[in-house]
Amino acid sequence: TDGSVTLKNVTKDYGSLILVGPRSRDVLSQVTTSALDNTAFPWLSVRMIDTAFGPVRALRVNYVGELGWELHASNDQMVALYDAIWKAGEQFQIADMGIYAVDSLRLDKCYRGWKGDLEIGFSPFDASLDRFVDLTKPSFVGREALIAEKASGSKWRFVPMTLDEDGDADAPYCASVFSGDKRIGIATSGGWSFTLNKSVALAYVRPEFESAGTKLEIEIFGERKKATVGAEPLFDPRNERLRA
Repeated sequence: TDGSVTLKNVTKDYGSLILVGPRSRDVLSQVTTSALDNTAFPWLSVRMIDTAFGPVRALRVNYVGELGWELHASNDQMVALYDAIWKAGEQFQIADMGIYAVDSLRLDKCYRGWKGDLEIGFSPFDASLDRFVDLTKPSFVGREALIAEKASGSKWRFVPMTLDEDGDADAPYCASVFSGDKRIGIATSGGWSFTLNKSVALAYVRPEFESAGTKLEIEIFGERKKATVGAEPLFDPRNERLRA
């Protein structure tokens, strides 16, 4: 209230580029003099890196499941940064990717999507995100409810599933999941995995059906399709590609 603090919304002033793939380090190293090796820049870390166009905030994370970086910079840097990355990557057959490619790859890794796989109707325990919940913290919103849920057990568990048979369509949002004649869950994402050469669905099911290998059915546009619960993630379970 004394004017010593000023807030400015700069959301529209910044953009991001996603550089991913086995040769992404080779490409990015031609755009920055900053160290990109695993010691200097490990997986799940954030660094400011130097470029000819000014500093860029680099995050060693991505929604694809490969070695890669998110690059956050001001909009006036974006075109030059993109062009430099493209030029550096031409020798490695660099290519643009679209959202359908990203979505297919994130299904392999069982990465959740907001307002689909994650929404306010399901708790972190429902979403099988137990490892990210620290109930020893003294205070946070929802702590008491999560303590009670931990004691009584969750109503749902989030699982990946692969369809056992080919079809003309993938599981749509909210497709029903069945065990016999009993509806025991819903699919929240579905798509074709070019890695696994199978249709993949992410779903919430009752806890007694969460074990890998469980045989279920998904109703896809009126037709029941046999499916098998898998272990998360479906691809590169040790995250070796992300840590490369």
